[in-house]
Parts: sequence; C-alpha cells; structure tokens
Amino acid sequence: MTNHLEDDIREVLAKVDNEDQQPQDQVKIEDIYVLIVRETDTEAEDQSQIVESEPAKPSVSAKQPFDYVTLGIVLICCIPLLASILFQVYLLQNPAIATVTIIPKSQQVTLSGTLQLGRVLQPITISQSQTVPTTGRGHQDARAATGTVTFYNGQLNSIFIPAGFILTGSDGVQIVTDQDASIPASNLPQVGQVTVQAHALSPGSKGNIAAYDINQGCCATAIKAVNSNSFYNGQDERNFQTVSKNDIDRAASPLKATLAQSMTGALEGQLKPLEQLSLLPCSPTLTPNQNVGDEAIQVKVTISETCTAAALNSNDLTMKAMQLLTSQEYKKLGSGYSLFGTANVSVIQATITPHLVFLSFKATGMWVYGLSSKAQELIKKEIEGKTRDQVLKILGAMPGIERGTISFTGFTDERRLPKSSYIHIILFVS
Repeated sequence: MTNHLEDDIREVLAKVDNEDQQPQDQVKIEDIYVLIVRETDTEAEDQSQIVESEPAKPSVSAKQPFDYVTLGIVLICCIPLLASILFQVYLLQNPAIATVTIIPKSQQVTLSGTLQLGRVLQPITISQSQTVPTTGRGHQDARAATGTVTFYNGQLNSIFIPAGFILTGSDGVQIVTDQDASIPASNLPQVGQVTVQAHALSPGSKGNIAAYDINQGCCATAIKAVNSNSFYNGQDERNFQTVSKNDIDRAASPLKATLAQSMTGALEGQLKPLEQLSLLPCSPTLTPNQNVGDEAIQVKVTISETCTAAALNSNDLTMKAMQLLTSQEYKKLGSGYSLFGTANVSVIQATITPHLVFLSFKATGMWVYGLSSKAQELIKKEIEGKTRDQVLKILGAMPGIERGTISFTGFTDERRLPKSSYIHIILFVS
C-alpha cells in the first residue's frame, strides 16, 4: 500500500516538472486531485479500503449577513459633517444682523410774535328777532284806592280832625283819612281849609270813586269834606304772566347761533383767493321789548351785531412765522437740527387800526438732530465688531444723539456686532 502511494506521488511530481518546462503560452490548467490516506497500526486497518476521491471543488466563501453596526458607525461619523454643512447654509441664508436704534436729540421750539399782515374788511351789521310766550308768574294782592280829601272850616275858630276819620261817599264807599287835619279858622269871606291823604277803607277796585263822590258836611257845624279828585289805584287780587330772564335767554340763544353763521358768511363773501377770515371780537346787542318782571303774555327779543374782520393769506403768515421760528431755533439749538414734520402756526388775536391789521400769532415746531446717510455709514464702520457696552458708550458720546438701543436677529451670541454690512440703523424720534 505504501509503495503504491509513493509511486503515485512521484508520477504527479513528474507531471508538474514537465509542465514547468513547457513554454508559458502553452500552460494548461488541470485539476489536481488529492488522495487522503489514513494508516492504522492494526492489520485489519492495513487492509484498507480504497477511498474514492473526487476532484476538489473551488471553495466558495459563505454569504455574510449585512453589517448594520458598520453602517451605523459610518452614519454617526457623517452626522457632524452634515450638520456643519447645513449650519453653513443656514448662516448664508440667515446671517446675524444687529439693529441699532438711535434716538436723536429733539426739542420743541415755540415762538410768539406779532406781524403786520392782512387787510381790513368792511364792517357789516345784521339784526334778527324772535317772539316767544312768557313763562313768568306774577301775583297781585288786593290794593285800596287812594286820593285826597279837603276839609273846609266856616267857623271863626280852628278845628282839629285826627287821622283815621271815616267818610262815606254818595255811592256808599267809605274813605278813611291817613293824616291829622288841623283846619284853620275862617277869615270871612274866606273860609279855612286843609287837604289830607286818604284811602278807601275796603281794598279792591270798588274803592275807586269819582271826584266829588264825597261832598258833604261832617265833623262839626260849618265843616265840609270834599274829594275834588278821584280815588284810583284800587286793585283786586289776581295772578298774571310776566317776562322772565329765561324767556329772554330762550329767545336769544338760537338768534346768536344763526347770527354768527350769517355774519361769517357775509364777511367771507369779501375774501379774495387764498385769503382766510380772521373774525374780530364783536359783541351782539340784545334788546327785549319788555323788561324782566313786566306783565306780558309774550316778549320780542332782537339781537343786532356789527362786526368786521381781517382777511389774511395763510401762506404768507406761515412763511413769515416759520422764518422767525427757524431763526429762534438756530439761536437756541445751533446747526445740525431740522424741523420734524410741520410747524403749527395759529392766530391768537387780530388788532385793527383804520387801515392796518396786526396779527398776534403762536408758532410751535419740533426740531430733531439730523443724521445723514453718510453719517450713518460712518457710525456703522465705527461700531462694527464692538461689544454692546462699547457701542452704547460710543453712541452716547456722539453729538446730537440722546441714546441708543441694540437688538440682534439670526444666530449670534449678542456679544459683538457683526460687520457693517449686517448692521441696520433706525432713527426713532420720541
């Protein structure tokens, strides 16, 4: 068995040598068969069986499972790179921007003055009337009629008749004297006489008696009493309407409004183009046909007003007032300031002489320190890369700047300002 194996090996080796000696272009690939022989010490094993051998097949590596761990490691390593790329793209699209809000110095300037400006309009007189019913209430108590009584004395000695002496007229009305009567003695052919005040004993209109209603002897021999004039003013108790202050005011109130409107319209009719009316103060005259407290069932109230006005060109007023206001501003604030918005110019009073108009006016405007575009660019260059505190300090030291604030947008640590191209300046007037 061993000798047979050795012969086979030699034969194989000889074939290999012959193949090595052949030219390279004639090399022939053949299968090599390996015979595996197992020897045993026992004789039974020497009687080995022939093991059939087959040509060895090329080894094929087993298909390995997909390595998820490796893929995970690769992805983890790629995440920082991907994040860095995305962050750079974000910064390009959303750069850090600093907004600097600057509050410039501002101050209100006011000027009051007087200008000779405008022309005098022709005066106009307008009157309006209205009648309204009265609402006042009056009351009259009954009143006794009054008059005089003359006593005649035919005696040679004087006669005394005390006050309160009652006389009765021919119509039965009684009269009582208000004064003592000392009748002198007669000096014939003249008789003594005296006249005293008297009134009807009962109040009311019935005490009104005609002259000589009392014409009779009285008191004593040769004494006569006569009322040579009638007794009048005797009135019965009654209620009646009177004029009240409210009645006059009620009639005058709508007249004042319509009168003022009519007056303004009449004066505006005298204006020229671009002129405006400056109505001068004018007081209406109110005239009622009855006084307060008078007995009346209605009262007529008339209001009359004579007014004039000044016609002025508002553009001229504004221009001249602004010139004075600007001069005042320059003296007060100096250069570098400009008017913010528009100034307010108003007429306080107009004074008229026979041919001239003098206007007292008030002008008010807000002046703000101006920062030009060039100045803003210089400020950007100055503050780029500075910290917030440094920027605020720089702004505070600049002339014409009251204060400033800073805000950031985009990805930034808000510690330093970006380049000037990423700085926005906003001017805010408080």
